[in-house]
Amino acid sequence: MTEIEIVLLALLYDKDYYAYEVERIIEQRNMREWTNIGFSSIYNSFNKLEKKGLIYSKYEKEYGSPKRKVYFIKDQTREIVKKEIIKILSEYTSDPSKFHIGMAFSYLISEEEFYEALIQRKENLTKRRTFILKKYHQHPTANKRLHIKALFERPIVCIDAEKVWLENFMKEHSCNE
Repeated sequence: MTEIEIVLLALLYDKDYYAYEVERIIEQRNMREWTNIGFSSIYNSFNKLEKKGLIYSKYEKEYGSPKRKVYFIKDQTREIVKKEIIKILSEYTSDPSKFHIGMAFSYLISEEEFYEALIQRKENLTKRRTFILKKYHQHPTANKRLHIKALFERPIVCIDAEKVWLENFMKEHSCNE
């Protein structure tokens, strides 16, 4: 599922919206600072989600306004949204935007699911760090060529920083590891 599809489904989780309302919410929440959602992609993505059978729509008329197409999430899609959020929170990718989406909508899952996902993320970060270190030590010229060394060391430092943040966040919010 794409980032925009997850965002749209998560927004529809609590309330039905027409596309222009979603655009306003994205702007109000400054979501474009950490996601790549264009205005026209909202309409296209709503159409794709409807074709996939995850949402439905109908035209509604408000007093003094033209008809608007309002989008609704299907009941069975709610579980898909929760699973996607858990998956996003627990997986490690070098692109932080998906994790930001998971955090932004983590209120849709239980506190236990949230902390379990963060624990899993921490484990995945450790695995990724080990993998990078192994490749670094196997590389024949990593210690001799500055640019290659940097390509290995920077991700390790980023992983270490995220692990420290996760540990502090979980400790601060009383997560039992």
